Amino acid sequence: MKNRWFGWLTLSVSGVLGVASEAATAQSSVSLAGTVDGGIRYQTNASASGGAVTTMNSNGYFSSNKLDFQGVEDLGGGWSAHFLLESGFNLGNGQFDNTTGTEFNRQAFVGVGGNYGSIDMGRQYTIAHDIVGIYDPFHFHFTPLIPLTVASDGTRFNNDVKYKGSYGPFRLEVENAFGGVAGAFSSGASHGIGMNYSSGPFSIGGLVSHRNLLVGNTYQGDDYYMAGIGFKFGALNVSGGFMSEDQANAAATHTVTHNAFGGLSYQISPAWNFIGGYYQTQVSNDKASRRGLSIVSLAYSLSKRTILYGEMDYTKYKNALVTTLNATGKNSQTAVTVGIDHVF
Repeated sequence: MKNRWFGWLTLSVSGVLGVASEAATAQSSVSLAGTVDGGIRYQTNASASGGAVTTMNSNGYFSSNKLDFQGVEDLGGGWSAHFLLESGFNLGNGQFDNTTGTEFNRQAFVGVGGNYGSIDMGRQYTIAHDIVGIYDPFHFHFTPLIPLTVASDGTRFNNDVKYKGSYGPFRLEVENAFGGVAGAFSSGASHGIGMNYSSGPFSIGGLVSHRNLLVGNTYQGDDYYMAGIGFKFGALNVSGGFMSEDQANAAATHTVTHNAFGGLSYQISPAWNFIGGYYQTQVSNDKASRRGLSIVSLAYSLSKRTILYGEMDYTKYKNALVTTLNATGKNSQTAVTVGIDHVF
């Protein structure tokens, strides 16, 4: 009798847990996603002696290599909870794409969202990254080559709280990254606001942000501004923008770094896509010095998830920026990259 009651109780508990599990599964999900990108790149003037180099040891050219753990739960009433844990890796050697061994170095955040937008907390892309990506002709393809994502405004912020919301054709983003310095709320902190307007073939947007950076033993201000504009004419997209960064470093000559960019993309056919762009960097106290990058690419879609790509780029350095922005000290470099990109 005792064994029968025990068996009935076991079956009952298992049944309840099974129903609860099915209900939870219906409301929430966790998925594995990511990108695997393998490319071979040939570059001239890759050393001080002028030698060329061929390599495939990269974190991805057309897209960044990453492994994503994504989760979302339906909270009802149009609200949901979500999270993202994103790790980057180098396809050539299988290592993390950072020197510190940080597991989720690309992004790691949790948040809630609904009809009034979303709020996310953790390590995540900055507002600058979000808005610039709209107007970059390459939309952050070939990020190791294009100088927009390495600007010191920061591609990602740690300890960041970010709000994103859409109101008709308007998009609003506000963020604050906490510095965590005792007795000084602003030290090491970053904050910014960005807006974008898109209607039909036309879009325009911009942002302002401020950081307090640790330089030596003191925190110093860093102001960043960006504006962009874009037009769409059928299969042709034209876009560009301007970025300015003023880093008040008391120990160095006061300079403002300017980045201007523009280009176009053309969907030749459902499978073929062409993109071309130009990116220029200057500093305020030496207007005769500049770096100019010209880049063109052609991509062929084997499927919705797999792309074959090729690109060619030419970088020209002038005057002081030859040494400050190019470790080889050469005034020009030419490169070609071919590869395959797969999204899963």
